[in-house]
Amino acid sequence: MLFANKLHYIKLKPNPEMENNQFDFHLKELIKAGYVHKKDKEYSLTSMGKEYANRMDTDKVVITQQAKISAWLCCRKKIKNKYQYLIYTRLKQPFYGCQGFPSGKVNYGERVIEAAKRELKEETSLTGIPNIVTIKHYIVFDKNSKELLEDKFMFLCLFENPGGKLKTNNEGMYKWVDEKDLKKYVTNHFESWKAFVEQLSEIKSFKGRISLQEVDHFSVKF
Repeated sequence: MLFANKLHYIKLKPNPEMENNQFDFHLKELIKAGYVHKKDKEYSLTSMGKEYANRMDTDKVVITQQAKISAWLCCRKKIKNKYQYLIYTRLKQPFYGCQGFPSGKVNYGERVIEAAKRELKEETSLTGIPNIVTIKHYIVFDKNSKELLEDKFMFLCLFENPGGKLKTNNEGMYKWVDEKDLKKYVTNHFESWKAFVEQLSEIKSFKGRISLQEVDHFSVKF
């Protein structure tokens, strides 16, 4: 059905020697699941079926694995002309115990800005309107085995002076840290201290123009 608009039953069977009962069972399950639609003795893919089929590698006949998309949340506030940054200590796998800026998945069909606002509210109870500073495409490998571990696009979103009262949860700990104390506090970075400083530099120099970077990251903390 991936290569046709509509098909009759006889054209739909992949193998003429297949038992009708066996084929009928699978076809009914696809209809029940919402992937296939029957009308006037013809079968076609539904919108959900087309979306699923669109992710298929037709040469290997497998569903392709694609990169994840995350909103990356940097919150800072200014007190007496000095900045504080909201630092996250992760308390779940992977990257257990690592520190930096928190992130959350962008849901299917969700705008990045809305995802950032939602994640910030859910994780910390804080609210604000973010600006996207940087888009980073991380390809993460195991440092020793060179095995591919993750493929992800992360949108670094800056919240200036978010409102509300900070709360924490069992997935991570949050703390406002003076800029001058960051090196002392952030001792177990997600990547490295150098990468964290680069993130800070991008945030501090942001003038409204979004940058795009692709990074091969070799991790020992995954």
